[in-house]
Amino acid sequence: MDYLDRAGLTEPLAEIGFDLVGFGCTTCIGNSGPLLDGVSDAVHENDLSVTSVLSGNRNFEGRIHPDVRMNYLASPPLVVAYALAGTMDIDLTTDALGKAPTDSPCTWPTCGRAPRTSPRRCGRR
Repeated sequence: MDYLDRAGLTEPLAEIGFDLVGFGCTTCIGNSGPLLDGVSDAVHENDLSVTSVLSGNRNFEGRIHPDVRMNYLASPPLVVAYALAGTMDIDLTTDALGKAPTDSPCTWPTCGRAPRTSPRRCGRR
């Protein structure tokens, strides 16, 4: 997590609800915590197929939680982007993830617009 601290991302991510739950097999065995109140009930009552997006190297049904049937592997920035969007039913190349404080749409940055964090700042030389 120290690389998130050095990149200045820990606090801004925490402010919008992202917390580090653990490393290694924490999520592999469903120990990342419960689903929000009412979600499991809705999944069972409506026979829903719930999805998750995670960064990692393994993928299987129920990896995050027994009620989450479909899991998609993605880079950490894409995990955050899908979480901000609140849906997997989105085209991140064209659809807005939300609105900026100026009320303008926030879209996934193209390579030319992506902010850069220096490798040195994150501990690389």
